[in-house]
Amino acid sequence: MGTKGAATLLAILCSLLLLSLSCGCLAPESEGDQTALLEVDTSWKAARKIPQTLFGLFFEEINHAGAGGLWAELVSNRGFEAGGPYTPSNIDPWSIIGDESSIYVKTERASCFSRNIVALRMEILCAKCPAGGVGIYNPGFWGMNIEEGKSYNLVMYIRSLESVELTASLTCSDGLQNIAAAVIVDTNVSDWRKIEMQLLAKGTCRTSRLELTTSKRGVIWIDQVSLIPSDTYKGHGFRKELIHMLVDLKPQFLRFPGGTFVEGILLRNAFRWRETIGPWEERPGHYGDVWNYWTDDGLGYYELLQLAEDLGAEPIWVFNAGISRNDQVDTTAIAPFVKDVLDSLEFARGSAKSTWGSVRAAMGHPERFPLKYVAVGNEDCDNTKPFYQGNFLLVINMHKL
Repeated sequence: MGTKGAATLLAILCSLLLLSLSCGCLAPESEGDQTALLEVDTSWKAARKIPQTLFGLFFEEINHAGAGGLWAELVSNRGFEAGGPYTPSNIDPWSIIGDESSIYVKTERASCFSRNIVALRMEILCAKCPAGGVGIYNPGFWGMNIEEGKSYNLVMYIRSLESVELTASLTCSDGLQNIAAAVIVDTNVSDWRKIEMQLLAKGTCRTSRLELTTSKRGVIWIDQVSLIPSDTYKGHGFRKELIHMLVDLKPQFLRFPGGTFVEGILLRNAFRWRETIGPWEERPGHYGDVWNYWTDDGLGYYELLQLAEDLGAEPIWVFNAGISRNDQVDTTAIAPFVKDVLDSLEFARGSAKSTWGSVRAAMGHPERFPLKYVAVGNEDCDNTKPFYQGNFLLVINMHKL
């Protein structure tokens, strides 16, 4: 220890001595005089190295850390499900281009995806539409950051009883500066059809939006609209500039997906890993009632396991123990939650031929994820969660069930 360190230590010891003396003066006389001896061994021989595994990252879907943050999806509410399952519903943050005399838009339970049945019905009323056409636009999460020279992968599903002439454009927030555009002309869309294309940006705008417009009278149904940069980190859907910052931190673990996000205010709004895997178009999404926004769960259990692998970090899977902020499952009824946890572990660790391991393999990762650590619930061991202890004991002994 250097001279400065020794001086600092001496000052601390003097302060402790003065504190003990002053406390002794205030003690009752019956206690008598007391003497305390404090010995501090500052030699390197007594030092213990802090394990590197103590330094890592805790990810939670809060303040759009994932949706609109790490996850590169630019479209918010891409499946029109955020308004709820009952139609007609609101389509926020989607908005209309045109007025009520030229276009009428509403949601219907008309999708080809059974797990997220809501789709958008767009009826074009104008015979002679305004220049540029009418339609809908999506501003993403506070504006899409579109950069010149970069390409963006657009995917969407459309259906119409007549031929379709639809233009997909990236424009600045005022709709005036056109950065990229592609025209979709199709005569055979009586059944739902998947449209895929790339938009190449010819300019930069930090507050862009995606527009879908037409000047052709008729009705078009639209669903599952996705726009993702083509150059995500390792092709896994994460924003490069943010992931590089995480890589620089050299985290030894990644704890996910929360936090209170795991629980929900109500259990029906808790994170359900089964609903966040498989093709993104078929994920129902859910409303995070703790932080009060909709997530389409494009960033799900699989992607978070993939993120840990990309960071070279140990994954720590936080699962629900049958408890939310406001409701709980009695320990006598916890068996379905235990089964759910076992299935989630098989998804991560099981062979590519196992029931859930085969689902993982079909998603592009036949190798097992090295999941060794789990967290049982989140901040639940207090007097307001009387079933946590029993649920915890059953979960940690689940291999015996």
